[in-house]
Amino acid sequence: MSLSIDIYNLSGEKIKDITVSENIFGRELNNELISQYLRVFLTNQRVGNASTKTRGEVSGSGKKPFKQKGTGNARRGSLRTPLAVKGGITFGPKPKDFRLELPRKMRVGALLNILSSRYLSKSIFGIDSMEALKKTKDIVTFMNKLNITNTKTLVITPKYQPEVLKSISNIEKLSVKSIDNLNAFDIISNKNLVLLEDTFVSLQEKYENK
Repeated sequence: MSLSIDIYNLSGEKIKDITVSENIFGRELNNELISQYLRVFLTNQRVGNASTKTRGEVSGSGKKPFKQKGTGNARRGSLRTPLAVKGGITFGPKPKDFRLELPRKMRVGALLNILSSRYLSKSIFGIDSMEALKKTKDIVTFMNKLNITNTKTLVITPKYQPEVLKSISNIEKLSVKSIDNLNAFDIISNKNLVLLEDTFVSLQEKYENK
């Protein structure tokens, strides 16, 4: 069974449909793979920067602060001991790398699974021309016509397009990514996808045999 996606013009009118790859948009959903991808992706966003100084790192004299006996104080050999005010910290946190690795094949699999999920939910819309994305006013009109203005939407371009990024940047709930910078989390984070007709071609060239 062939899969197809509707292509719209700038006015939000359907002008045709195109056949798309079943390997990219028709995969059987693998929730376990998506869950594993999310765990790795979100873990890799952690920044383990918490850090404390040990007694060897705090500033202060190494001189014995008072004589060993006769003062009534506990014996102390340094001002930098953890027992002293402003002394070092015992067993405190140090910078830590929380990064996890996921094989590229699994990352690609998660991406194609999510694309397939968006296809099943009829949340993918095609647009025929790059020119339609170069003016903020035109983009808003297009989204209003398709009734996707109030939901998070991702525009996917075949390559980096600074003029598209500029026109989209001040529209609420709308973002843009090129295929080279696209990951599964970008798609998970957005309910709707708007793809240029050329984007479907680029996706097929990149992922058809993955």
